[in-house]
Amino acid sequence: MTLQASGVRLHYEEAGRGPALCLIHAFPVGRGMWAPQVPAFARRFRVIAYDCRGFGRSEAPAEPTRYSPALSVGDARAVLAALGDGPAVVCGLSMGGNIALNLALSDPERVRALVLCDTGAGSEDPVAFRARCEEYAETAADGVDAFVAALGRWNTFDDFARRGPAEAALLRSLVLAQPPHGIALTARFTLAPRAPVYALEARLRALTRPTLVVCGEHDLACIQASRFLADTIPGARLWMVPGASHFPNLDYPDLFNERVLGFLGEVGVGGT
Repeated sequence: MTLQASGVRLHYEEAGRGPALCLIHAFPVGRGMWAPQVPAFARRFRVIAYDCRGFGRSEAPAEPTRYSPALSVGDARAVLAALGDGPAVVCGLSMGGNIALNLALSDPERVRALVLCDTGAGSEDPVAFRARCEEYAETAADGVDAFVAALGRWNTFDDFARRGPAEAALLRSLVLAQPPHGIALTARFTLAPRAPVYALEARLRALTRPTLVVCGEHDLACIQASRFLADTIPGARLWMVPGASHFPNLDYPDLFNERVLGFLGEVGVGGT
């Protein structure tokens, strides 16, 4: 299924009935990373997982001006508005977590609850993060095969791939499905310019939506930012996932599903 957002065609999948739950994927993969979650969450929710602009089956514009942090949040806003179900649970990981967080800050009436997974990478050292994003972009410019071959250079992705051959193959398949120019333009114009989570402190303290912050124990890029988010958002809960990488939903899908659904049940969304 598709919808239009700021002149860009976005592809999404939908499953289940009940309160809306929107899943926003990480960089540099598409909505396929949520495959272990969709059927489990669809037992209690109307689940919507979409490909961000530049990824998967969504449109990947060639113009740099069509990528930015604000446009990525606008896309999420358009997805929720098109569904017309009222406020939704919004669950995002990494890039998707930043989108979810900024959507809740700009449009709190659209968000019923938040699940922020491995969110805030680069917040400790924005200069180094921008340099890393430029490295992503330059590598992707050589093609998606070159980008996949380079994944081992970046701990954020390599920690998951080193769990075993099945995990390495899964990560490769998820990345290979993405257009390389979408990866490059997103890295350069959506990821690199985003604000560190620490710059959002005053707004975070005013956020009133129930929030679960999730972070893999071995995701060194996100641990400090995750603790900051949990300490700053009123009433937020922190779940550090033992033994997990940057992708706890893929490391331990059954446990992830159980904990997220349990949290939502405890805050009165989607039953128990």
